[in-house]
Amino acid sequence: MFAFVTLCLTISQPVAGLPGNLTQRDISSGSLSDYRGALFVVASTQTSCEMALIDSNAGFVAASCLSYKSDGKVDNNIDYRVAINGIGSEKSSVNSVTMVDAHPNYNPSTYANNIAVLHWGDPYKVSWHQDIGQDRPAWDSTFYTRRTMSSVSDASWSTPSVLTLFGSDAVNGCSSASNLYNSNKDWFLCIAQTTKSIANSNCQTPYGAVWGAYQSDSVAVAAIYSHSSIYDGSELCGSTGNQYHYYTMLQPYVEWASKMTGRKVYTYAADSSYSYDGSSSFKMENDLAPAVFGVTTVSGDLYPGAKAYKGPSGGSSNSNDFANGGGTSTTIPADDDSDTNATSASDKDNDDNKDNDGADASDDSALSEDSTDDSSDSDKSIGDDNSDNTNDIGNANNNDDANKDNADASPNNGGSDRSGYGVLSRGAIIAISTIVPIVTIAILVGLFFAYKWWKKRRNVRNWDPKNEINNIECIRIIDNFGEQSTASSTIDSRVESVRASCPPAYIEHEFGAVSTRTSKMPL
Repeated sequence: MFAFVTLCLTISQPVAGLPGNLTQRDISSGSLSDYRGALFVVASTQTSCEMALIDSNAGFVAASCLSYKSDGKVDNNIDYRVAINGIGSEKSSVNSVTMVDAHPNYNPSTYANNIAVLHWGDPYKVSWHQDIGQDRPAWDSTFYTRRTMSSVSDASWSTPSVLTLFGSDAVNGCSSASNLYNSNKDWFLCIAQTTKSIANSNCQTPYGAVWGAYQSDSVAVAAIYSHSSIYDGSELCGSTGNQYHYYTMLQPYVEWASKMTGRKVYTYAADSSYSYDGSSSFKMENDLAPAVFGVTTVSGDLYPGAKAYKGPSGGSSNSNDFANGGGTSTTIPADDDSDTNATSASDKDNDDNKDNDGADASDDSALSEDSTDDSSDSDKSIGDDNSDNTNDIGNANNNDDANKDNADASPNNGGSDRSGYGVLSRGAIIAISTIVPIVTIAILVGLFFAYKWWKKRRNVRNWDPKNEINNIECIRIIDNFGEQSTASSTIDSRVESVRASCPPAYIEHEFGAVSTRTSKMPL
């Protein structure tokens, strides 16, 4: 059953740029540690893909974090793992994934239905479960979390970053930047805030998961990061335009997950009478919605792209202050439907990390660990030292070459999957590959018939080079046609002579079609 805790909340002053009905508050990182969380790990490399746990043997992850074969199926030859942070006296663990179920309607171009279920352990030995938050209007506040590991091989965790907001999550610009969001607002959350990336102190990264708080005394995980829309750039790092980050709500996928796991997926709503009639076949509306012109969409593991980014000359941070959560707002495109409740703030934990983090763009964070044993399936102990200072992350592995090799093993290494302005989507490629051959064939057929039409009507005599004598005789007979006797029998014999001596094309050219040939011959 879902655990209830009293959250240690500190009310802070309203942040500049927030509407009067919104307030920012802090939840201590210790309070977040009262809830199990998980990260998607590829081999010994942690990714930016935070998970939402279903129970001790299954959890949700963004489908864009997985690797796929050329036929579109999940590549199960990759060493997928799930790192779970324990609570209380419970040990943390890193578990090998035994099965992957990507949503059948996942669209890698638009990131519609960007969700998958990972399985590990014995499905018949479930030791605990975790509730999925429902009834979004009843949330008292929303927690956006970013969990990171200080050591993958030791299954030890760093202090998480938390952004807590009261009120609506709607932000001006979210609808304008995503047609998919505009068609599925009930099943997405959208904010502009980010937190510092552990892969590069010059980069910001979106939060990984979202928790809904009910009456400030109970919390349930409700969404996971899906994708980001970026203006004036192709990467989160270095973009000078506005950025909007979208989170997939888990509620409509509960029935599908239950079908995939073969067991109940528990949910929570503050109102005991609340009921949601879900379906295992749920899919988003307008899932083929094209990207907005001028917007690039990114998703998946964002750490490789951040690690490769070099900060601007003379600067130590991304130039996009608004997306960095610096509290400075920029001009944001207004939505047609006027999403009026905007938020622009950063969490206190994030600010503390900025002050204490000594890493720079050249640092290798604890994205990867060289494991010296094969016991990743067993529980691992949490490290005792879990300081706020993110330099502890870098102590896990400072070997550039080893870190680079492990980063290369990531299925999304070299950049995130993206679609948008300047990049053809999969649907566009399929359309082009289908239309171009059809148009080409149609043009060739048209040219063929045009040539036949021209050949039939060309104004030249069709000489037969193999029968030059008959050609000359043909001319002589026709030239003398009118000089001969006009007796009917003579004319008929002359006509037959012409037909016998002249090539058909020549007769047709001189006298017209076969049916009118005799009437057109001069007397």
